Amino acid sequence: MYTKLFGNNVKRAVKEYTIYFCTLVISSMLFFAFLSLTSRYHDILDGDGNYSWILFRNTIRYAVLAISIIFFALIRYINTFMLKQRSREFAVYMVLGMEQKMVARQFFLETLIFGMAAVCLGCICGMALSGIIVTFVMRTILESYSFRFGFYPDTVIVTILFFGIGFLTAGFLNARKLYKIKLIDLLKEKRVNEGQKKGKCFYLFSLGVTVLCFGIVGVMLYSFAHINSIYAGDIPAYISNRYQTVSVAAAIIGIFALYNTASFILIVIRNHKKWKNRNINSVLLGNLFQKVSSTVNILSVSTLAITVSLTAFVILPVMAEITTGYLNYRMPFDIMINNSYRYIDEKEDIPHIDYTFVKDILEKHDIALSEELAQESFFIWERDFNTVDTRENWRDLPRLAMTISDYNDMRKMAGFETIELADDQFFMHIDYELDRESIEKSIDTTQIQLDDGTVLTLADKSVCNEPLGKYLFNMDGTVLVFPDEVCNNLFLARICYYANTENEIPYALCDTIYEEILAYFKEHYSYLYEKYEVKYHKDKNYVGFIEPIRFWSQENNDVTMTATSIRLLGIYSGMVFFIICVTVLALQSITDCIDHRIQYRNLYRMGVEERDILKMTNRQSLIYFFTPCIAAFMIALPIIYSFVLRYGHKIFTYMGSIGFQFGVLIPGILIVLILACYYSATVYMIRKNLTHDLYCLNRKMYE
Repeated sequence: MYTKLFGNNVKRAVKEYTIYFCTLVISSMLFFAFLSLTSRYHDILDGDGNYSWILFRNTIRYAVLAISIIFFALIRYINTFMLKQRSREFAVYMVLGMEQKMVARQFFLETLIFGMAAVCLGCICGMALSGIIVTFVMRTILESYSFRFGFYPDTVIVTILFFGIGFLTAGFLNARKLYKIKLIDLLKEKRVNEGQKKGKCFYLFSLGVTVLCFGIVGVMLYSFAHINSIYAGDIPAYISNRYQTVSVAAAIIGIFALYNTASFILIVIRNHKKWKNRNINSVLLGNLFQKVSSTVNILSVSTLAITVSLTAFVILPVMAEITTGYLNYRMPFDIMINNSYRYIDEKEDIPHIDYTFVKDILEKHDIALSEELAQESFFIWERDFNTVDTRENWRDLPRLAMTISDYNDMRKMAGFETIELADDQFFMHIDYELDRESIEKSIDTTQIQLDDGTVLTLADKSVCNEPLGKYLFNMDGTVLVFPDEVCNNLFLARICYYANTENEIPYALCDTIYEEILAYFKEHYSYLYEKYEVKYHKDKNYVGFIEPIRFWSQENNDVTMTATSIRLLGIYSGMVFFIICVTVLALQSITDCIDHRIQYRNLYRMGVEERDILKMTNRQSLIYFFTPCIAAFMIALPIIYSFVLRYGHKIFTYMGSIGFQFGVLIPGILIVLILACYYSATVYMIRKNLTHDLYCLNRKMYE
């Protein structure tokens, strides 16, 4: 008998909680598909020496597991929700003689089988989704790859164990509660929460907090935009963090106060003469007040989670695009070695580095160079040299100068045309991220007089900004280009090294070559380390004398893998948070309709037509379902706007306005599709339950 009852209950659970079942299938499918990228059975990129999957796999593995912890909260919430909905049914079992221990065991097994069936189905679907994701990843990296359907035993085991732990934990806690609860308390467990009406002072206080918090958000954004114009789109991180932290904190507090304010607004509308006796609006407003006031925390947390989802959908993929675009600017050459005098106290100690040893090291590893350049930078005036003790901060470094011949060699190596410069002229090369037109307008000096009396005039083409890397600049993002003869009379500041190779350096060799270059330099320029490294190595901003050393293959691997990880995690986190929230809202709407079936029956008996009752329930579910989504959208917009203010110059430099629009449009379409599917399923189930209930009532009335 118990076996038959158990089977019938599982079938009924699948039928009544179809949305939850589908969410579990989708959740486990996403979990399996994304985690399968870290499977040891994956052979993608194996044997390709230009890429290393270690960074990618670790990032995806730990990030997916961290994000997926929210599934435990979903499982716990829904299982508790199901216990509350079925509490009277369990009470009837006990009254009929079933042992309380057996009831608890039955419920535990039902929820476990229900959940694990969804997870197993999700794993099967996840195999197909995994093939799609792998194809996306490989085409991002290699630009050619065919779809493959894969089976990953280790991922199947991890998925079943992960969700199994969630179901076992939630099931055990609920079964324990069901085992210990008293029968009278079980009968009262499913008591419709009428939503207690609080005092007027509480609602006015909530209204004040709401206005204050969102007012703070508005002021912070306005001030942030003003500061952005002052810093020309390059706001320091500590200032951005301050404004954005205050804005986010105010928005979170405002969200919780918002729904208490919404309850107050519903009371005011409900008591207004215009609405009080108009059709069945009073019933609608009463139900909405009851629902909102009794689920303030659910609505607030859902709004926060949807906000996180929306921002993750947009910001993370956009950051990935910025990272990818930034690589081409930061690494225009295959090998780049920086040289810094930042921690040298005497000008005479600045090394005149002979970089021929780099070529020898590369040849030892069978790597041939096609082009190389030791690029020299000079102090424009000798007084520009400063030390750690004389600088106001670690960024207080002067603008340097370089020769036109080195500059043109760099342009040729990077694929740009050379520039001619007269013997008495100079021009400025600026960071690729800076706005050239605004820099040109801000230049108010057309002549420079050097220490030896030489006067140079600004050339007709006064500013260039082609991407030649960051090592050209000290800290201000600009460098002056002088004729070679002029630089011969200036004091050397540093020598950086750039090279292009005949073939790409294998990723596995990059660290080895790096260590050999660093070891050679330390051996032959040991006086720098003996004199200064011991003195300054504890400084938080300390950097070595020829660091960083970068290789295109290594940077390309790390940036490509990181950008791909960010894209995938943006999609994953966005979908997970959004799906969980709409699932909770959908179940709340459906059960609310079931809980009010007596009210709808009474309305039907009083002569209210079925279509009017259906319209009322549709409006109620529409308002309850979409209010958190609209609120989250309104809060996500300022967050995304502050992100654009903070990184706008990078967005439009490395991504472009069209790319940014697509970065927003595609996630927007995905969100709308998910929302439409869940809302349509919710309306369908509400209409189905209500129509069936009224049909049965109608038959009884005419019998």
